Amino acid sequence: MRQKIYILYNDITKYIAERIASSVSGKLVYSEDFLLSENNLIEMAKDCGSRYFYMIKTDTEITFPNFDFSFKPDPWDRDYVHLWNNDSRVRIYNADNVLSNPSNYTDTALEKGEVNIKNIPERLYSFPVFDIIFLSYDEPEAEEHFSQLKKRFSHAKRLHNIKGIFEAHKAAAEWAAYDKSDMFYVVDADAEILPTFNFDYQPNAYDRQSVHVWHSHNPVNDLEYGYGGVKLFPTQLLIEYTGSPVDFTTTVSKSFKVIPEVSNITRFNTDPFSAWRSAFRECAKLASRVISNQEDTEPTKRLVDWCNKGVDREFGDFAIMGAIAGREFGYLHKDQPDMLRLINDFDWLEKQFNS
Repeated sequence: MRQKIYILYNDITKYIAERIASSVSGKLVYSEDFLLSENNLIEMAKDCGSRYFYMIKTDTEITFPNFDFSFKPDPWDRDYVHLWNNDSRVRIYNADNVLSNPSNYTDTALEKGEVNIKNIPERLYSFPVFDIIFLSYDEPEAEEHFSQLKKRFSHAKRLHNIKGIFEAHKAAAEWAAYDKSDMFYVVDADAEILPTFNFDYQPNAYDRQSVHVWHSHNPVNDLEYGYGGVKLFPTQLLIEYTGSPVDFTTTVSKSFKVIPEVSNITRFNTDPFSAWRSAFRECAKLASRVISNQEDTEPTKRLVDWCNKGVDREFGDFAIMGAIAGREFGYLHKDQPDMLRLINDFDWLEKQFNS
């Protein structure tokens, strides 16, 4: 017989609690400060109708594959609070013990080590796996990079040949929504994912509506920042976004979080046009200041490196030429959003390069 399951939540974690409650037939229990109090415990113990009950804290979204919540402690373990893998998100309580002395079983008591704890090594839950969507158009090394990605992360998917960067991201969001993936990773086709990067980041409840961007290494000028890095988008926010398509990564959400871990090397310098085009686009954005959430000195410092460093690297001279041209275009059209949209038009960019 399944034990009764209570999901502890507050205003911030309500949407996570509702998802978990629906998947495990749990009952929601509100806690304004998100601490398990005596009142919460007494409410659960009186309501459960059996000797034991589960409590789940929804500070992070978790899923429960193939677990029936029928566990019962051995008779000699009835005075313990049972945890799985010593993680306090999921606990099982003895209702009689809680009612006789609820203060012994609160979060405060647990944090102070005043509770007898029994660890269960069985895997009770897992974190959700977000979609990984690889976007490619005409990048020379796209096949190789996707093959490398797929070998390590078999659930990675590929969207190919969708015209327009913004349109490709919108299509990726629709695919993620179809998969019921609340967030999804985007990997650019020129990204060579580092072996140390694992796509296992789990945003807390406060960050589930934030766009996350990891750093990338630039092989021409050795800059390391968000340009070309792996991104994690909130699916529904991107589907509903109707703002500027020029640098939507920083404007899809009101919250933008940079994670200073290098996720990949951005191999944009594979041929003259690819090197020129990538540098032009990035430096047009830096010069026009369309990228929000930057300190005033950041775009200037990065522009200097883009326009001056790496001539000795492969196709570095074309990258520098593209950077200089993009900088001038960005300065000239910084207050003209219709002109700045052209930097996402690959046909227009090719004409500029050929001219």
